[in-house]
Amino acid sequence: MKHYDVFILGTGTAGKLVANRCADAGLTVGIIDNREYGGTCSQRGCDPKKLMLASSEALEAARNMKGDGITGDIAINWIDVYNYARRYAQDIPDNTEEFLKELGVDRHHGEGYFVDEKTFRYGDTSLTADKFVIATGMKPLELKIPGAEHLLTSDDFFNLKDLPEKVLFIGGGYVGMEFSHMLARAGVKVTVVEQGEQLLPPFEKYTVDFLKECSEELGIDILLNSQAAAVEKDGDRFIVKYSKDGILHQVTSDLIFNTAGRVPSIKQLQLENAGVVTDRSGIVVNEYFQSTSNERFYACGDVSSKNVPLTPLSGLEANIAAKNITEGKHAFIPVDIPSVAFTIPQVAGIGLTEKQAKATGKKFKVFFQNASGWFNTRRIKAGCYAYKVIVDEETRMVLGAHIISHEAGETINIFSVAMNHDITFQYLQQTIFTYPSWANDIKSF
Repeated sequence: MKHYDVFILGTGTAGKLVANRCADAGLTVGIIDNREYGGTCSQRGCDPKKLMLASSEALEAARNMKGDGITGDIAINWIDVYNYARRYAQDIPDNTEEFLKELGVDRHHGEGYFVDEKTFRYGDTSLTADKFVIATGMKPLELKIPGAEHLLTSDDFFNLKDLPEKVLFIGGGYVGMEFSHMLARAGVKVTVVEQGEQLLPPFEKYTVDFLKECSEELGIDILLNSQAAAVEKDGDRFIVKYSKDGILHQVTSDLIFNTAGRVPSIKQLQLENAGVVTDRSGIVVNEYFQSTSNERFYACGDVSSKNVPLTPLSGLEANIAAKNITEGKHAFIPVDIPSVAFTIPQVAGIGLTEKQAKATGKKFKVFFQNASGWFNTRRIKAGCYAYKVIVDEETRMVLGAHIISHEAGETINIFSVAMNHDITFQYLQQTIFTYPSWANDIKSF
């Protein structure tokens, strides 16, 4: 039976980083994945999504400027979009394995589970380790409704070569809205069924309401406060039944995607056999990303109870876990983390929403405005631009910032610097930025 100093489950951003750090420290390391090496972000998530989005962004920019410098008909060729993303991702599994091989890491493939706190088994192979690191990421939340077997997931989206006439998304979060905007600009009739009262639930309602309006202008049907109840096959199409205001409705679509959310991919590991406590958020860990119930186990990335499903945080958590394995106590210091939905326009946020700020009992000021008429939006004829900034009355520190614009994902990074390095809103606005850039607009917030 092979024994390792460290054995890692998952070869995405977090797992690969831990393997690198531990191998560099001279530890014997093994790693396993039940899918292609390289993880979700690089192959079935962030990276291919942004590659596919590039065509939509180019189309949007050209259409907005038609008659003011751009002429002719422009359209998206979806198979070219698909091939563009696949060319990027196709070498990632082999490159990842070669990288780990050069580190001296033993590579395993398969679906496995824990026999006890020291033993992991997959197929006919069993192995042991002094420490285990769980970095298996997330998977789509299963919807327990009749006809759920007809639902597709984000994995299927990245394998979509031909576009149907109609597509429906169950869930108006990051994935559902980003994919909706891509398909709508490619000529597909899109419907989004969202059980909540707003799209993108983690974000500030003020900016998200602007996105809803922009999405509907694009031709996307948004059904809020609507609960998917059942899916039925009807010839070559599907009927989605949903409840709204106590009344059962239905809508027909060619394809239906489950974008209702993602959950930690840990159930199959049988961690209870190893004495590792989990909850709905994942493996329960302390500030060292160490299991609170079994010190032999670490968890980082989306499977840890401290998870925010963002790749940069996954890398940060993995680095801390690796340091604790190789060096000793290195605690995680909470930080304010920006996030963005890559719709067109983008919706970005960091820190507290206004509703959350009210719950703290702090006194604060709110600066907000519909900035759609400002120069940067008028320059590219983009149309939609708004912001809301929440500032502590006493300290003048930014408690939260929320933006919808074509460059919100970049502008929000300025607020991340301010909030994580104790820069007041006043000093931020006094900073000299390039003009006329989107960052410079902060001086007028």
